[in-house]
Amino acid sequence: MYYGYRCYTKEDKPLGWLYTFDSNLEYAFINKSFHLCKRWKTEKGAKKHFDYYNNNWQFKSKGGYLKIEVMPEVTDNGKEKSSQQLWNEANRDVLYQAQENYNQKRPIMSFRPKTELLEWLEEERTANDNGELESDASLLNRKLEKLKNLEQQGF
Repeated sequence: MYYGYRCYTKEDKPLGWLYTFDSNLEYAFINKSFHLCKRWKTEKGAKKHFDYYNNNWQFKSKGGYLKIEVMPEVTDNGKEKSSQQLWNEANRDVLYQAQENYNQKRPIMSFRPKTELLEWLEEERTANDNGELESDASLLNRKLEKLKNLEQQGF
């Protein structure tokens, strides 16, 4: 059970359930696909944000208002699944075989490097343009590529 914001006109006519898009800048209502709507598991959660959404809805709808109500049950039926999800469910054996082939060509290697190697790798770790440190996989791939190039040059 979820609580949502039911949208009403200033004449008390129910329109549908509130949902937002474009980073919460645009407001609209919908009468199906309830998983898209603003919804909360508790009435307390819905009340917490009610004033903010109600003020914005009043402006958008030129005098309308919101009410906190229990939403209809959200069902997980085939109509709400994408065509990709439906295909994946119908062709699990094909997906499994493709994953097996991928894993055989690109195996996952797991090992525990020595402490001194870990310390050296941390010193060698670089940051990208956003200031984020590179991942362990990126660091190891970069160092292995450098080692491969050095060996090919005869070092």
